[in-house]
Amino acid sequence: MLFGLGKPALVKYLEKNPNVHLVVVAGSYGRKSAIRALGMILSQEFKVSFGLNKGEVPEIILLDYESAVKFPDVKPDIVAVTACKNSDEAQRYFALANKAKAVIVNHNDVPKEFMQYLTNQNLATYGDELPANYYFEDTDHEIDGQAGDIVNIDGEHIPIKIKILGEHNVRPILMACAVGRFFGMSREKILEGIDAITPLHGRMSPAKGIMGSYIIDDSADGTPTSVYYGLRAIYAIQAPSRIIVTDDESKLKNMSLELMSEALILTDHKPEQDKPKFRYFTDRMELIHYLGSRMEENGIVLLEIPLPEIIEEYLW
Repeated sequence: MLFGLGKPALVKYLEKNPNVHLVVVAGSYGRKSAIRALGMILSQEFKVSFGLNKGEVPEIILLDYESAVKFPDVKPDIVAVTACKNSDEAQRYFALANKAKAVIVNHNDVPKEFMQYLTNQNLATYGDELPANYYFEDTDHEIDGQAGDIVNIDGEHIPIKIKILGEHNVRPILMACAVGRFFGMSREKILEGIDAITPLHGRMSPAKGIMGSYIIDDSADGTPTSVYYGLRAIYAIQAPSRIIVTDDESKLKNMSLELMSEALILTDHKPEQDKPKFRYFTDRMELIHYLGSRMEENGIVLLEIPLPEIIEEYLW
């Protein structure tokens, strides 16, 4: 738990404990997932603390950007930048990254034009594919995760099964792998950390549903970005039917629904006529009753709103 956020606190702590390393996560989104992945992987080999604590001195401290910038004299070991939405954010995040020993940048969510603000030459990138230094080549998708190879900065292919769905959820794991390598972690310990990572309920978390179906619960997020990647994830899984449930039709705009069986929309303003593959409901229980009639064994339902009535048991 953080304490003493006055300027001297972290500075004095690190001066007193010079062998403690500092990792900072900066970004307009994706910070929580990144810090969680870092904690799960790094803790396989190190004593890790989320912020300062009054207990045992850790070997690595994880901080978010907002906490770290309160201490301008501190130079982090690593700054990981998960995303930038505008140039102002990029300048602020990279100002801190330029003081670090190394920086790791999300190749997908940090636009190329913002990289002009980065002068730190000790750089690694992570993302969905080349030219990122760390990426994941998927070979198989199932309801409980995806199999494939993690490809590292040396071009090594490391086969693994990741208990996470969606490429956007794999990226924090790749970033944590890069940080683990920076600190000299063994491959075995990094893989043990990855194996321990499962999705939080409501964030692309798989569950057994009624009627022998499978549910992908993404109701804790529900942003257009999450819906986009959620659809991509279930398209990659073999299933007799795929249904998405949301409360905002605009999140499906410009998305290909060719591989979807139906899109069920909970709304206050039901249109006079349904569009192809779209059904609209103003009553929650009416939607649940209809959904129950459409669910089938091994069929997949992507939930972008909470419907616990159709979930029997989470897989993790």
